[in-house]
Amino acid sequence: MVTPRGLRELYDHHAWSMGALLTHAGEVTQEQAEAMPWKGVASLEDTLTHIITAERYWLANWQGKERPHFEWPESIAEVSDHWMALQAETRAFLADVEEDELGRMLELRQPIGGGRETLAAGIMHVLLHAAQHRAEAAVLLSDCGRSPGELDYIDFLEHREALLRIR
Repeated sequence: MVTPRGLRELYDHHAWSMGALLTHAGEVTQEQAEAMPWKGVASLEDTLTHIITAERYWLANWQGKERPHFEWPESIAEVSDHWMALQAETRAFLADVEEDELGRMLELRQPIGGGRETLAAGIMHVLLHAAQHRAEAAVLLSDCGRSPGELDYIDFLEHREALLRIR
């Protein structure tokens, strides 16, 4: 069973990974960011934007709010700005989630789809959905010669531990 603390830690990994991706994405040209090198795969910029857009829609759903308006970013720098704002909002939401809220049923709305699911399942979906697209973004960056390096959960834990030792 997932716990609020466990979800916050998984979100920390997600945020750390996104930070690495966006840092390296900031080093590619706009042409590389917009390129679609493979059939059926979005550009680097669109892939990163999709991660953020999906999280924004789900966060609004968790909060019981209407689907938010989203201005599609025109550069990696704008994607990073959107990410920083969204990350702060999501962290604030997750900080207040209590164990008994995880079973709260959500009414899923478009573009998410219809039906009902628990808050815990919605949060896990966002994290796992993002993992898929972060992997795609990492491959796109690697193809541009800007590999973000290892983004595995264990690497995040080692990085976090190293930071704690420094403090």
